Amino acid sequence: MKEAKQTFFLGTAVKITSVINVAGCSSVKVTIYDPGYAKKVDAANMTGETSTVYSYVYQSSTSDNYGDYIVHIDAAYGGYTGRTEVIFTLDPLPSTGITS
Repeated sequence: MKEAKQTFFLGTAVKITSVINVAGCSSVKVTIYDPGYAKKVDAANMTGETSTVYSYVYQSSTSDNYGDYIVHIDAAYGGYTGRTEVIFTLDPLPSTGITS
């Protein structure tokens, strides 16, 4: 079952969480691509919160491209590697209507 795509504003921190079905992975890494498929994060280690829950916080910038970001999460266990994909959206900050 796919999770609903989450939307955030440019300049905010995005916490990516993954639940792995097996405890004791030797590594869990995250790679993030922007809407133009440029790598924003390249195989960074995710933080183990428990033996099966891992997370990574991506700090977006207000100058990042807006649109859909593709996240690959690669988990290694023994001689096996599994991958899952998550998509989140970064939108520009809404206009406040205030002018100087």
